[in-house]
Amino acid sequence: MPKFFIKTYGCQMNERDSEQVAHSLIARGYERAQSELDADVVLLNTCSVRDMADQKALGKMGMLGRIANERPHAVFGFLGCMAQARGASLLKNLPHVDLVVGTQKFHRVADYVDDALERKRTRRMDDPRFSIVDVDEEAGSQSTIRNQQLAPKQATAFVSIMQGCNMHCTFCIVPQTRGAERSRTINEIVGEVRALVSHGVKEVTLLGQIVNLYGRHEFPKIDNKSPFVQLLDAVHQIDGLERLRFTSPHPIGFREDLIDAYRRLPKLVDHLHLPMQSGSNKILKAMHRTYTAEKYVDLVGRVREARKDIAITTDIIVGFPGETDDDYKQTRDLVDRPN
Repeated sequence: MPKFFIKTYGCQMNERDSEQVAHSLIARGYERAQSELDADVVLLNTCSVRDMADQKALGKMGMLGRIANERPHAVFGFLGCMAQARGASLLKNLPHVDLVVGTQKFHRVADYVDDALERKRTRRMDDPRFSIVDVDEEAGSQSTIRNQQLAPKQATAFVSIMQGCNMHCTFCIVPQTRGAERSRTINEIVGEVRALVSHGVKEVTLLGQIVNLYGRHEFPKIDNKSPFVQLLDAVHQIDGLERLRFTSPHPIGFREDLIDAYRRLPKLVDHLHLPMQSGSNKILKAMHRTYTAEKYVDLVGRVREARKDIAITTDIIVGFPGETDDDYKQTRDLVDRPN
């Protein structure tokens, strides 16, 4: 059977998406290759949040052109965020690219790979070149982000609970590459976690672009609990699950019900990754972050009250357009504050 190789750039969500694609290919009888050198199918799952990731993926695909010349029946493709953002333009300077598949179509990659391999196997050398490009939106695509191939004795797993983002921070392209917020149902997510636990997984990380805004447009609050806290409660009850994580949240989505979850749910780990981005209110406003440095500090204090020994990590951007030395100093001062 054909062998495939997937190289992933970017975040944990991309890692999870790559595993979904790998699982779908293995289910068709494909085998994993150790490198692109012995693969019949080479897929790059791309990131567009940072220009460096874009350039690495483009450079890698350019180098793969040499393999394509030697193996004319091999299939090469771009997946993910850069594919979504650039679409068919990626074919212009990379004539060996056969697939460009966007962020809402990972569940269709195996079909497209089958099609591309068959076309290459049967076409005459004088046939016009054919490439598959699919970056269209797909209603209900949030329900396709499930199922993964576990390694033997794998103890941890990522579980995607939603797609997209509505926040439009000025430094981020995600709303353009992954679309608007769309959430899976609690029952569907709990079912996936139960299946993972039954295969030996002890820790799951719930993934979403802004994970704590899960379900805010689709599902109601119940007993003053947001849909995300309802989900945490439901996953926490699964027998055999020992640790529960989530990433990445937004300060605006931290209400008292989520803070209280750190008091009530012992499986929720003693770690929170809470992006700050800047300690300057002027820069936060320019970033469209919708909170102030003072509110961020207050939130951290309330979380620490709920879980005394919690470790808090963060993201910080320096050199943002318009940032002054004083803005930078405000960020440094916030970071240097004693706990």
